[in-house]
Amino acid sequence: MNLAETKVQIQSIKAEHDLLVKQIQQDKILHDSKLNMLEDLEEARIIFQKSAQITQKQISFHIENIVSHALAAVFDSPYEFKVDFVTRRNVTECDLLFIDEQGAELKPLESCGYGAADIASLALRVAYWKLSDGIRNTLILDEPARNLSLDKQPLASRMIRELSKTLNIQFLIVTHSRALAAEAEKQFEVTRNKTISKIKEI
Repeated sequence: MNLAETKVQIQSIKAEHDLLVKQIQQDKILHDSKLNMLEDLEEARIIFQKSAQITQKQISFHIENIVSHALAAVFDSPYEFKVDFVTRRNVTECDLLFIDEQGAELKPLESCGYGAADIASLALRVAYWKLSDGIRNTLILDEPARNLSLDKQPLASRMIRELSKTLNIQFLIVTHSRALAAEAEKQFEVTRNKTISKIKEI
C-alpha cells in the first residue's frame, strides 16, 4: 500500500470516527432527554398520587360522616362506618366496613343483620348524590329498609325526613311499610285490579 492509499484509508477511518463521535453525542442528548422526561413523569406520578390520597381522604370523610350519622339515628349501639381505599394488583379499590364497639372491622353483609346494611346502603346513595353535586334533587328508592326490623322503621322514617330537610333532597319511596312512610309529607296508595292500577292520596 502506497502513501496515497494510506492517506485515503486514514481519512476514511477518521470520517467514520467523527461520525461515530457525532452519533454518540446525539445518543447522549437523547438519553439525557429521556432521563429528564422519566424524572418528570416520576415527579408527576408522585404529585398525582398525593393528590389522589388527599381526594380519597376527603371522599372517605364525607361518606363516613353521612353513613355513620344515618346508622346512629336508627340503632341504639350503631356501627361506625369506614371507607378504606386500598391498592390491589395496581388498582385502587374501596372497602366498605363497619366498626363495632370494640374497634373490630367487619364486612357489612357478613357481620350483622341486613337491616344495618339497608340503612348504610340508603345513606351511601345519599352520599353519592351529594358528591355528584346533587344534579337532581330527587332520589327514588324501592323498599330501602326491607330488612329492617319493624321497631326500627319509624326511626328510619325520621332519619330520611331529616336527610330530606338538611340536604334539600326529595325522596320518592316505594314501600309496603306504613311505619317507614310515617314521616312522609304525602302518601299515596296504589291498588291494582287486574291490569288497572289506581292511585289515591291517603
